[in-house]
Amino acid sequence: MKGFVFFSLVVIVLSPVAAHADAIDDNTLCYEQFSTGNDKAAVDYCSRAIESGKLPTEDLVAAFINRGVALRNLGQSRRSIVDYSMALKHAPKDAMIYANRANALRDIGELDRALDDANMAVKLDGKRPASYFVRGAVYEAQSRFDSARRDYMQALSLDPANRDYQDHILALDAKRAKQAQQGGGMR
Repeated sequence: MKGFVFFSLVVIVLSPVAAHADAIDDNTLCYEQFSTGNDKAAVDYCSRAIESGKLPTEDLVAAFINRGVALRNLGQSRRSIVDYSMALKHAPKDAMIYANRANALRDIGELDRALDDANMAVKLDGKRPASYFVRGAVYEAQSRFDSARRDYMQALSLDPANRDYQDHILALDAKRAKQAQQGGGMR
């Protein structure tokens, strides 16, 4: 009888630990699927991890971010904005989350809100090249080409080997040259 009581007690005590481990495992699987490009599976695993209610705050933030990125990759930018907003409730000073949400807002044409988020990303971490790059992309979407170029150049100065930054500057310069050749100036 004592052995049975002890066994039952262990099961009761370990049950929350097992649920926590399952949530962590789902979160890990979410990241693995996301990093290999299987966005639908990433959304499923992240959703299970989030809905478990068992993730520590840091892991919950990661799950919201990863699911947000996967959703955006699947063309569901509005849903990704919700996830980034939830992540920001737990990590309000994370520049990367603001930059991610700015990209999703830009996707749906909410350029003023996107610029607000991009500005916050730069304010929170002025050494993060991706924040400048995202803000440059928002400026470009707003046809503010001088500001876009300035931010792309800042991103490149912080990460000189980044080919994406170089390519965007070259593409923007080509666009500006073509526009000038056609007689319309670009700001």
